[in-house]
Amino acid sequence: MQSIFSYFKSFKSDKNNLFVTKPNNAIYVAISPIHGRGVFAQKTIKSGTVFEECPVIKMKLQEMTVRKHMLLNYYAFMIDEQQEYTGIALGYGSLYNHADDYNAIYYYDNEKELMIFEAIQTINKNQEITINYLGSNSSGQTIENWINKPEI
Repeated sequence: MQSIFSYFKSFKSDKNNLFVTKPNNAIYVAISPIHGRGVFAQKTIKSGTVFEECPVIKMKLQEMTVRKHMLLNYYAFMIDEQQEYTGIALGYGSLYNHADDYNAIYYYDNEKELMIFEAIQTINKNQEITINYLGSNSSGQTIENWINKPEI
């Protein structure tokens, strides 16, 4: 029986490799003092380093008609400027906890269909990696106000 790693090694073209991610030894999941589980640095991650690229399950926002009552809603990202699509990031992507004083950012690569996570400051070994759920243009907004919006 062929292992999954030898299967991925058989890809030759760059086009196919856009959608293959590698095992990640820079991060791990553990119990978080912030909430439930969180993602932590396995080793020091320097500012500007992309430390995770996650495939995304993409869906139209209108398909989530009962969003407020869906558990997956709390793990979804808006993935386009028009707020037409949302997505669940695989890998550890949907396990990062929110912090107002975050140490990483995320963005969606539409061409590769990957959620990219990048350090914006040095993250020390065993430090929790946090993002701002509202995105980098959210100054003055709180996560509580966003969660309690009537349209959600």
